[in-house]
Amino acid sequence: MSRVPFIILLISPALSTGAEVERKHWDESALSVSRRCAACHQKEYQQWAGSDHAWAWRHTNEQLDAEAFAGQRIRAHGMELEMTRDARGGFQMRDTATGKVYTVGGVIGREPLVQYLLRWKDGGLQTPSAAWDVEKKEWFDVFRDDALQQARGGAQRKPGEWGHWTGRGMNWESQCAWCHMSGFRKNYDIATDTFKASWQEPGITCIRCHKVSDTPDAQDGCLVARADRKLTAAQHDDNCASCHARREELTPDFSVGDAFDEHFRLELPKIPGVFHPNGLQLEEDYCETSFRLHKMGRTGVTCYDCHDPHSGGVNKPTENDELCLQCHGTNKVVNGVPAPQVGHNKLCGGKAMPCVECHMPRMTYMGRDPRRDHALHWPDPRMSLELGVPNACLNCHKDKDHQWCMEYLEKRYKVERLGKYRQRFRAAGHAMQGKGSVQELVAAYKAEEIPAWRATLLGLLAQFPLTPELQALALGATQDADALVRAAAAELLGGDAARKALADKTRSVRHAAGWQLFPNLPKNHPVLHEMQQTASHQADQPTGAMQLAMLASAAGKAATAELQYRRAVERDPASAVARMDYAVFLARQNRPVDALRQMLECAKEHPQNAEVQYRLGLSLIELGQYAPARKALQKALQADPKHAAAAQTLNQLRRFQR
Repeated sequence: MSRVPFIILLISPALSTGAEVERKHWDESALSVSRRCAACHQKEYQQWAGSDHAWAWRHTNEQLDAEAFAGQRIRAHGMELEMTRDARGGFQMRDTATGKVYTVGGVIGREPLVQYLLRWKDGGLQTPSAAWDVEKKEWFDVFRDDALQQARGGAQRKPGEWGHWTGRGMNWESQCAWCHMSGFRKNYDIATDTFKASWQEPGITCIRCHKVSDTPDAQDGCLVARADRKLTAAQHDDNCASCHARREELTPDFSVGDAFDEHFRLELPKIPGVFHPNGLQLEEDYCETSFRLHKMGRTGVTCYDCHDPHSGGVNKPTENDELCLQCHGTNKVVNGVPAPQVGHNKLCGGKAMPCVECHMPRMTYMGRDPRRDHALHWPDPRMSLELGVPNACLNCHKDKDHQWCMEYLEKRYKVERLGKYRQRFRAAGHAMQGKGSVQELVAAYKAEEIPAWRATLLGLLAQFPLTPELQALALGATQDADALVRAAAAELLGGDAARKALADKTRSVRHAAGWQLFPNLPKNHPVLHEMQQTASHQADQPTGAMQLAMLASAAGKAATAELQYRRAVERDPASAVARMDYAVFLARQNRPVDALRQMLECAKEHPQNAEVQYRLGLSLIELGQYAPARKALQKALQADPKHAAAAQTLNQLRRFQR
């Protein structure tokens, strides 16, 4: 299969060499800056023009898209969509049940799938779950096999939900565009709830990785000043991570050379359902977290050690392990750490297997897009048996099970080297399963050399009471060189103990402390101002609305707080957190009946959620409805027998009613 289904050939008017150079890009006319770079950097431009980065966004095109809009129909997200053309040849999706027509306003990707963005009433674009398979020439639902549908026994996402294609979770400007465009601004207007997006160039172009200016350098005419050409390896990696990471966006202002942790909060494996307990990707988590959790990331191996920055492909072949052996076959020293020397792997009965098949197994996302995990783990079937994590052995040995794999590996290989890895995995896994202990987590933390794992273990300790031992541990962690660890320490300390972190040099750490202290901060505190900026930046999503509500409530602005709580609930009506927090706010405003209404709606949506049933019980007690309150508390304990607050409240209620 050709990587590009159709190629548009253009001659770049920006070239000054006199030679006509063939280009392989869908629309060079939109690349006002990058074409100027191409005049001197033809080789790099050619490599980039055939990359996935170059095809991260485009307008519709007759030759590229006509085949996908020839009257096909697909059921996705509970709707039947028909792919049609209008009288002028424009591309549309029509809801056959209602007759409503959605116009295609942009295209992302090229293989193995293409997604078409639909124009929306708020001036933005939505990303439908229907996608085009460029190899099989068919439409499919990217969420057909996602975890949410599996949890529902195959039931579709419902209209009104955050994750339905018409919901905020599938909004292009908010959720996708920053990583698909160069110089993108969503320009969200909170008053009108609309977008007026702008960008410099479509796709990921030269200006996303280089500090390009309009004024050429005086000495050599380059659009990148000499001082801006000397980025460190860490700066290059942070630039890659700004997109290739599962993260919260704290500001819209990240630019080349900035530190990742100044503008983003990285997601770590601290809650079930996002990552596996050993750091392997579970949801669509991208690369950065997994790589930071591995020793290679700690010792300074960078994206560019394996990937070409312009083509995006690997520097050397992986089929014969040449890529891995460039370090692991030579004892190459990286930042003072020698790479362990290994030969070609003869693991499976003498058959050589490429390193990546065992250490970077593929997982399929979006239904049909296999990507390699960057956790770089040893396959460990024992952890699969203990913690339920996957191992790469079964990707080939499909007729075997974890027990067989464990016995084979432990008989053939010395697995003592896995001890320190297993210590952290067990500690994290048990804590995520609700079976952990302070002692296990503390022991793993003290033995841990990788900052991202230290931050993860500190985060998991937050579920336990803050004893003097934990406080001392967290206070020491506030001096850690890594921002992830300092932020986790601030969250674990909480309250006034986190106050010193308000002056931290990194924004993500200041934010972590700020959310522990915001009700008691002076109104003019600079961290409070930063938090308000972040919340306003995220205001188009329920998370941002919730943050604005909390900040307004703490400032005594009840009307503003209620408006934002309502917006959070409207944007994600199925969210238990949004409704519970809104109910707490209403109760504090002496509106117990309104609070109960929110909790009843929440309990209807989440009947098996122990915390929801507990909060419902509290709302009923507030109104003197003791019998239904007792039932709600009993439901909470049925869902979670270890819910201490529900058990205590139920016992108090029983004693009160005697």
